[in-house]
Amino acid sequence: MIVCPACHAENPDGTKICVKCGTELPKAPAGAAVKAKTQEANRKKFGITDMGRDLVDALWLLFILLLVGLFFFGEATQWTFRFAETEEAKIVQPSVTRVPVRHPRHASRRIAPKKEKATLVEAPPPANLEKPPVELGSPDLFYQKARKQYDSRHYQTSFDYLKKALELDPTYAKAYFGLGYLYSRFSMQDAAVRMYEMSLRFDPNHVDSINNLAMMYYHAGNYDDAQALFQKAVSLDGQNADFEYNLGSVYLDENRPDDALEAFQKASALRPDDAAIYNDMALTYEKLGKKQDAEDAWQKVQKFSSDPTMLQQAKTHLDFLNSQG
Repeated sequence: MIVCPACHAENPDGTKICVKCGTELPKAPAGAAVKAKTQEANRKKFGITDMGRDLVDALWLLFILLLVGLFFFGEATQWTFRFAETEEAKIVQPSVTRVPVRHPRHASRRIAPKKEKATLVEAPPPANLEKPPVELGSPDLFYQKARKQYDSRHYQTSFDYLKKALELDPTYAKAYFGLGYLYSRFSMQDAAVRMYEMSLRFDPNHVDSINNLAMMYYHAGNYDDAQALFQKAVSLDGQNADFEYNLGSVYLDENRPDDALEAFQKASALRPDDAAIYNDMALTYEKLGKKQDAEDAWQKVQKFSSDPTMLQQAKTHLDFLNSQG
């Protein structure tokens, strides 16, 4: 714009005479005219290219916002994007469990596994899972069916039969014991503990639930509760070698070798061909400084064991004891 020097009115660029007062207007500087034309040209250049560039910028901004949102969602869920599991979910195939190696002079002891009495027998992973047919029966009948299906490696069917038993009688202790055994078999330890506790709630003297719950306490390092339960199991069934052996293992870990030896001796009297009992008995004799008794126990390990690791341990200990003169 050109400002009139007389009346100060604004006139369009290129005007020679003021449109208001007729005064001759000064010429606009060449630079200003060029600048005005450049600005006008730049305004006309905006088109599809600029719109495309803006769209790309917007998409990048959206992508960044999505990444930030995903990060916060991951932090909130601890990066575990899965559906919640329940205790009654389908039982999955377990991972392979390795038996700990017994090292010379520091042999790791194990709680003896449950035998046949009132337990579901250990079996390899199932080839398939079968659904039981709809049928009528008593809680005990369904419990026996559950044991049979477990032996046949149909774990899901076994689980379903146990649930049927509880549908008929929610206080049926054996069904809770069976569920506890299944849960522990598949490393669902918390659920197993709850099932054993439920079994004992309805039958406080269910000795297999007592023993298995004590084993879980023992492996968790809860020796006081494990000892109390093993003592109760022995008082209910004094002819079970496993219960005596398990109680001796707790005593030995609590550094009570005299009590441990008494329990191992009772266990060996009930099952005189069990190399594992003699193994821990020999360790106890060594702890008490009874060299000859320890040698006799290690020799019985060699007599009754077929396990290479246990046999090697017995030989190592015998060689060491013989070297002492």
